[in-house]
Amino acid sequence: MSSIGRNKLMYALVDCNNFYVSCERVFNPHLMGKPVVVLSSNDGCIIARSKEAKFLGILMGAPAFGYRDLFRKYDVKVLSSNYTLYGDMSHRVMRTLQQFSPEIDIYSIDEAFLRVDAVDKEAYCREIQRIILQHTGIPTSIGLAPTMTLAKIANDMAKRYSVCQNVFSMETMKVCEKVLSQLSVDEIWGIGKKISSYLHRQNIHTASEFKNSEDLWIKKNLSVTGLRIAWELRGVSCLSLKEAPASKKSITCSRSFSKAVSDLNELLEAISTYVSIAAEKLRKQQSKASFIDVFLMTNKHHQSPYYYNNMQITLPQPSDYTPKMITYAKEGVTRLFREGFLYKKTGLTLGGLVSKGDYQLDLFEENHFSNKKEQVLINLIDQLNHQYGRRVIKMAAEGIKQPWKARQENCSPRYTTCWQDILTIQI
Repeated sequence: MSSIGRNKLMYALVDCNNFYVSCERVFNPHLMGKPVVVLSSNDGCIIARSKEAKFLGILMGAPAFGYRDLFRKYDVKVLSSNYTLYGDMSHRVMRTLQQFSPEIDIYSIDEAFLRVDAVDKEAYCREIQRIILQHTGIPTSIGLAPTMTLAKIANDMAKRYSVCQNVFSMETMKVCEKVLSQLSVDEIWGIGKKISSYLHRQNIHTASEFKNSEDLWIKKNLSVTGLRIAWELRGVSCLSLKEAPASKKSITCSRSFSKAVSDLNELLEAISTYVSIAAEKLRKQQSKASFIDVFLMTNKHHQSPYYYNNMQITLPQPSDYTPKMITYAKEGVTRLFREGFLYKKTGLTLGGLVSKGDYQLDLFEENHFSNKKEQVLINLIDQLNHQYGRRVIKMAAEGIKQPWKARQENCSPRYTTCWQDILTIQI
């Protein structure tokens, strides 16, 4: 049997199975084997489903209210999203993965690529799977292949066929050819709807047919990016693991309200809260924002006329200082506000991001001492929030009761990040 990677370094894509649901099941074993769905912010749409829920025909992204009767009929467990828990469990999974390889690329909250150079690579992947389950309680699927694109396909195969026991290897050319000959171009990682439609019109329907197309034709019609995908499918690695995730070019934070809001003060509390969250992310990636884009909108399905408006505010100097950014954002929302409307949502985008240590200073800035004090203060707040739990210290502008806050009627406790929510064992 010919091999394309038996004695070479291979890529493994480790993907947590039904991640949000799996996180809930770790701390609530009664959910095992039962249909479970997790809802988005404000308990609106379905963003995660257990295998049992998928079997009932529940669709991803669908509004939850459309399935109320089905939820009741089949005793589907409906949970609000608990992003604090999911984020911490993701960190634990990735930290465990780093024990197996220093070369790791965290692709998303529940996926990561890593390099595997063991002799028996499939057995090594099963050991990774076992250790992650032992350390975190999270089940995983692993795809093994000589390139990242093929590893993505192998991971899909691992989840698709139960006989694989959640590990699928595409080390040999024979296996690669068999899989790619049955795989539609629509399912290739990096091929979107527009490109796949074009390929179908060119009578290229499978990944194998695309892989075997002429390089000049691919480059001419699909650019260098398309050519790289083709080479990846041939077993030639063209993508590389990043040592660190690239910084975001913009940061957005917005939420729908639990109820329609008409009071300006409540809107100002909401935008202040979202600025605080976004600014914390900004500082975490060592960036500063050059402008803030705020918006206000009503519910276009429940109110006529529909109102939406936004405003971009350019900061005098790039900043990551929360109080200063709140001041500008509140000014923007105040100017956008119109009496008589019931608002459904507000939010902001921090844009024009620059590196914290690499931006043009203001020649006429005099109060440098004040800036240093601001930096010390905000760093201390971040440190305390990290140590004692997110949002322990908040800005006064965010309010106390926050009646506008998104509804989360069935949110599980923050088992891993809040002392009050730690599980207690009764003997």
